Amino acid sequence: MKLCRYEVQNALGHKLAHSHKGESRRIPKASILADSDIQDLLAAGIGSVEIVVPDSGDVIEDVVADRLISQMTWANCKSERANGGRFNIYASCDGLFHFEREQVDSFNSISEEITLATILPETPVYAGEHVATLKIIPFYVDGNCVDKAEDFLRSMSVAVMPWRSDLKIELIQSYNETITRKAQEKAHQIQSNRIRFYGMSDLPHSLVRHDVGAIANEIRGASSRGVDVLMVLGASAICDRQDIVPAALNSAGGDVTYFGMPVDPGNLMMVGCLGEMVMIGMPGCVRSPALNGLDLVLDRLIAGLKISSSDIQRMGVGGLLRSQPNRVVRQEANPSLLDLSA
Repeated sequence: MKLCRYEVQNALGHKLAHSHKGESRRIPKASILADSDIQDLLAAGIGSVEIVVPDSGDVIEDVVADRLISQMTWANCKSERANGGRFNIYASCDGLFHFEREQVDSFNSISEEITLATILPETPVYAGEHVATLKIIPFYVDGNCVDKAEDFLRSMSVAVMPWRSDLKIELIQSYNETITRKAQEKAHQIQSNRIRFYGMSDLPHSLVRHDVGAIANEIRGASSRGVDVLMVLGASAICDRQDIVPAALNSAGGDVTYFGMPVDPGNLMMVGCLGEMVMIGMPGCVRSPALNGLDLVLDRLIAGLKISSSDIQRMGVGGLLRSQPNRVVRQEANPSLLDLSA
């Protein structure tokens, strides 16, 4: 693509590089100049304009955008055409926007002329929420570059992972002389509200002494009932892998996957498992409704994703949550969008 300056009377049928104000109206950039445009520009005293001249093999921006969006098979996402070689992409269900950042970085390294902007990976979204924009920068793109971008998009894995509201989640709280029944009732209500964000309405709850054997018995019982995620809120925060809550998991036959996380608030978090059941040893900050590390772990689990040591380690970028708002009300979806997963 080249920009060339033409005398106005010779610019008929060419694409205008920059907007101009004619005698009677503004002629926007990217306009294909018609005879009426030429007359209007001449009447305004404009003698020459910059026009866009494609090279052999160039593809016009809107066609590039159409070709690329047709290669996107993003699960539970829909696209909507915008102006100037742009498509906006929206979630078509509530869930977790899941992808590997490295894929988007690699796509954007193909060419400065083709760009993909997204919200952060592992972000909870509502149906209808804007999650990404595909934008073609110049008026024309070399066809070979478009081919490479198409090939890359065919292998890109991006999805809104819907919340699995069918999962069985339970809460155990332990007690000793330092914790009141009123505080435990409030903590149960806050956790019930927390999982309601994912479309769940029931959180079975039990109380047990802050003792390795007593908590271990409750853990085994939850596993035998087919619980998917067991949350354990100890009377005191976990301070070490040998503390009461992790020791109870080990005593029940389970394993601690990870203790501590690079997230604040929520760094005294423990994640482990007993068979197929995931167990979370909760930090004390979960007694507050404020966003914390527990929410990040639940996001993955309730979206149907595993939680590994490396997953937790990667939560550090964006893990300073103190300035983050609590989660907000639902937005309505836009019914006029193109389903990318079709």
